[in-house]
Amino acid sequence: MQGLDELGFKALRLFVAVLDQGSFSEVARREGLAPSSISRQIQLMEQALNQQLLYRHTRAVSPTEAGRLLGHHARLLLVQLEEAEQALQEQHSEPAGLVRINAPVVFGQRHLTPWLGPLCERYPKLQLDIQQTDSYVDPLQQGADLLFRIGPLHDSSMQARIVAPHRFLIAASPAYLARHGTPRKPQDLAAHQCLAYKGVTGQQRWFFRRPGQAWTPYSVRGPITGNHADTLTQAAVQGLGLVMFPSWLIGEAVRSGTLVPVLSDYEASNSLEPQQIAILWPGSRRLSVKVRTVIDFFLERFGEVPYWDRP
Repeated sequence: MQGLDELGFKALRLFVAVLDQGSFSEVARREGLAPSSISRQIQLMEQALNQQLLYRHTRAVSPTEAGRLLGHHARLLLVQLEEAEQALQEQHSEPAGLVRINAPVVFGQRHLTPWLGPLCERYPKLQLDIQQTDSYVDPLQQGADLLFRIGPLHDSSMQARIVAPHRFLIAASPAYLARHGTPRKPQDLAAHQCLAYKGVTGQQRWFFRRPGQAWTPYSVRGPITGNHADTLTQAAVQGLGLVMFPSWLIGEAVRSGTLVPVLSDYEASNSLEPQQIAILWPGSRRLSVKVRTVIDFFLERFGEVPYWDRP
């Protein structure tokens, strides 16, 4: 519509204010202008658009269908303009204030805690509130600014930065493999001691596939099950069996040689759904400079290929 070029941001702000207040006089009082000046602005908009935007009544005004449509898009545009202005103001400011972080317990211990010192040293005006839980968290109700989450990404109300795929490893100690041999294919696990995670939904199933093929589930058994990953990992280090855990959890043990990965020709998982390690924040909120700073810091420390997945 050619007339849109003639509309300025000030006119749109006044139009939205009239929609909100339902009155020229109330907007004029708040803006320190004459009611006739506000009315004239709206008339110029209607002339530019060749559309009636408001019904004028004795005591109030109300939008026409065209007015409601313009109002909807004007609000979106003004919000974007406000965010752009705030982003420009924050561009050269030092990150400061409270950032509320939520993360899974073990992932937080492994991969957030070691970096808190460098983060606070680099940005001394930040204040961090870190809550660690493996339960579902609604960021709007809990007031979290950002969440580290592991698993399928289903919540369309959240924005996300993917850190890495959630990659699983099958591993055992050198002593265990020396005694029992190394499995060459998933079917061989039936003859091995497997230390399976067992949570509130029952014992974890192990899925395997060749790259690009369908997943196949395998039931495993062994001398120990449990709901604490570190306990099962330590049992594997002691030579009691094989474990299947994420690379971020047992990657250090693999790099040190206390655990040896097996079945490397196969992809492994505990779910049929694609899983990611991601940083999430509410999609309804503009990403403030302090929250963006924390996200960028951890992405920098983790690396494009996270350090737990590097050789």
